[in-house]
Amino acid sequence: MKKIMKALIKLPALAVLVIASVGNAATPNPFDWQTVPKKDDQITMRLAHSLNMEWSSQTVALKRFAELVAIYSDNRIRPVIFPGSQLGGEKEMLQQARQGVIQVTIPATNNMAQVAPSLNVLLLPYLTQSTEESNYLLDKITPTLVPRVIKESGVRIVGWENTGWRHFFYNAPEAIENPADLAPLKMRVPPNAIMLGTYKSWNASPAPIAWNELYSALQQGVVEGGDSPVSDIIGMKFDEVISRITRLHYTILTHPIVVSERWFQSLDEDLQKVVLRAGRETTEYVRWWQPQDEARWWEKAEEAGVEITDIEDETPWAEKARASWPNYYHLIGKDGEQLTKTATDILESFKASQQ
Repeated sequence: MKKIMKALIKLPALAVLVIASVGNAATPNPFDWQTVPKKDDQITMRLAHSLNMEWSSQTVALKRFAELVAIYSDNRIRPVIFPGSQLGGEKEMLQQARQGVIQVTIPATNNMAQVAPSLNVLLLPYLTQSTEESNYLLDKITPTLVPRVIKESGVRIVGWENTGWRHFFYNAPEAIENPADLAPLKMRVPPNAIMLGTYKSWNASPAPIAWNELYSALQQGVVEGGDSPVSDIIGMKFDEVISRITRLHYTILTHPIVVSERWFQSLDEDLQKVVLRAGRETTEYVRWWQPQDEARWWEKAEEAGVEITDIEDETPWAEKARASWPNYYHLIGKDGEQLTKTATDILESFKASQQ
């Protein structure tokens, strides 16, 4: 009995200790890669991008890259992120990166292709038809693209972000299942010649409307739809002004993580290795994170009442789109056909390895 009483007497003190322990555990770490104390000889790494949404995979990728650079450089490089187009649009940010005014940016591949045409090879419709194929192609062709892109745009690709496949989202009485179903619809398409040409190969009417004007264009009926990954469709609240999504795999939306080549060459060899390592590991992180994140966006689309259609056989779409490839070789470069063959050979080796 005495032992029991002694135990009961000790309980309040023990409870206080437990509460204190829990309280201490809940106290945030006073330092992270953004708040660690500054050093006198730190190198500032300015990262700029167009979005200001925490849910976007571009934001996730750029923050991950910044954190890894800070960690692996032992705080010799201090990242500062400028989101939401604070420093201009993607074209302006690429120009600033070329000049070394900013050090890192993450443009859409289709937008960067305007200043680095070699990247157009990745936009050929139905070049890949699975995420696994796309990832393999990027891993194998990036070493070929890096020196070309440096020469074309003055920036170096160090990693990749994958937002997801571009799916049709639209308003229409019936679902889009065949290329002919696009004929009566005006669809917003990014201002990229290959993407516009792809829609024309399906006898569609593409409209190159700016992304930030798309919601009002849908609302006012200027266009009936467009294409984008589901995270962008629902994240941008397009579900408020469209009723349908049709899933297909004609092109995947990627964003290269690029660094100013001028800045990169100013770093010592150890810090160059840090930047390259951070780019590789960010790529792997996004490939792990993105499919899990995408699953919740499809759940949100269903909860919003959007009607979702899967195209069972994409052969008619692929045949029409791939037939237009020769029209685009000149947009890739003087050796556009050869670079395309390099890409298709890589994919053939991947398919052979899967058998």
